[in-house]
Amino acid sequence: MNGQTRSVEVADKKAGVKKIAHTKATADTHIGTPLQGMLSKVFVKPGDQVKKNTPLFTIEAMKMETTITAPKDFKIEKVVLAEGNLVEADDLVLETN
Repeated sequence: MNGQTRSVEVADKKAGVKKIAHTKATADTHIGTPLQGMLSKVFVKPGDQVKKNTPLFTIEAMKMETTITAPKDFKIEKVVLAEGNLVEADDLVLETN
């Protein structure tokens, strides 16, 4: 333009960030994440009978690991999220009976 070179950047309006929203833990039989981070390890599988204070899964956030334990005795019905998923607070990880 006017004898000078100009740099032009064209944005693709179709491109964007796709946010994945996980189901939230809302029922008494749901075990959710207390904080956001990465679900780094799941210690249980469907059919496991767990006792109170048994480790269920670990969340890694800001180079720290937080292990979530069973609040009471119950049986694991379903593991909803797999290891490696990024989670937000209250995302559903386990369903119990």
